[in-house]
Amino acid sequence: MPDLFGNVVAVDGTDALKPVIVNDFLKRKELTFINPRNGKTYHRHYAIMPQGGVAVIDVGKYVDGNFVYATVGINLSGNQYQPYIVIGCHHKEFSDTNLIANMVTQSLNWALAGTNTTVKLEACHKPIAWEKDILHSYMKGMDNRMFNPMNVFGYEMLEERFEEIGKSKGRPRKSINIDDYLPKAMRQKIKDWLHEETDQYQYPIDMMRAIRVLFELEIIKRPTYEAFVRAFDKEQLIAPSTYNSYMNLNNNPYEHDATYVSMKADARRKFFLDSV
Repeated sequence: MPDLFGNVVAVDGTDALKPVIVNDFLKRKELTFINPRNGKTYHRHYAIMPQGGVAVIDVGKYVDGNFVYATVGINLSGNQYQPYIVIGCHHKEFSDTNLIANMVTQSLNWALAGTNTTVKLEACHKPIAWEKDILHSYMKGMDNRMFNPMNVFGYEMLEERFEEIGKSKGRPRKSINIDDYLPKAMRQKIKDWLHEETDQYQYPIDMMRAIRVLFELEIIKRPTYEAFVRAFDKEQLIAPSTYNSYMNLNNNPYEHDATYVSMKADARRKFFLDSV
């Protein structure tokens, strides 16, 4: 990324590539890999879903009933090493690592177009225990799922999938209208309070306090992710998996949060008294 004087400045690999993997995984801007020598197009399959700064992608295509592919392991966690990519070839017709690295570079830079950030891969000549490092990064990411910047993947598709299954079996989909989760007698007062405590915030840990407080106190039903982001215009700021983690009462991200305790007391005063 160039600075104001045109000098190239290194950027954090996780921050730079996070939107690329997010957009690809959610099929907003899917990665495609093109062989510059013959124009052949290859597609990708996630061998390991993105988690904890790690993703493992199989890049290839079907040829005569066989999958000709290479594996691209991406580790942006920075737990032990600088961000790196590992390329493993599994077919003699697709075994030129320099060619595959070139294809990966082109694909990532296509996805980063318009961001003033570009990817440049350099051969690594020092030993890296990448198998152990990737596994360690992945498992560490699972432990820190809610707060890891690369963890907006995987589980966010489950609710969507379950709703599709329910619809196919004749069951109604959950409402995407926040009003349907609020008690009619206090609906407007609750909405006003939620907007006051939610609208101003840009980070999940702040924007999720109020909605979780009301759900924990059983003042409201549990809104779907879609209902929440539509009501408060947060779609680009919180992923479904993060929303679901905060709304899971088995998790306790606010265990030592004084603001959450104060907000819960305020909600009790405002809404339990009204319901008496």
